[in-house]
Amino acid sequence: MIRESDIVACGDGQVCFRYRNAKTARSERPTVSGACFPWLVLQHVLPKGFRRARNFGFLHPNCKRIIALLHVLLKFVPAQTTAWVKERAPILCACCGAVMAIVSNSSKTPGISVR
Repeated sequence: MIRESDIVACGDGQVCFRYRNAKTARSERPTVSGACFPWLVLQHVLPKGFRRARNFGFLHPNCKRIIALLHVLLKFVPAQTTAWVKERAPILCACCGAVMAIVSNSSKTPGISVR
């Protein structure tokens, strides 16, 4: 999807916009006709009733049991692949100095509680 800030110029029936080419990883600035531009944008809008595929099946964030089963079937040990991840430094409470535990990473709810 293109952001409004990526539309560089619009005039004389022409629209100039910028986007990042996935193959070359370079920023490009094509100029297309005003009638062609909405068609290019609407190609990426899903029809009503459709959902993005990455939110379905075993790719859904809540399908941890299925992913664990796939690990067993494929003889995959995820601990070996995450061995390079550093442990997070403890977060201390500003009032009492106790170590706080992260219980959620949602932006809607507070994510830290004191143990």
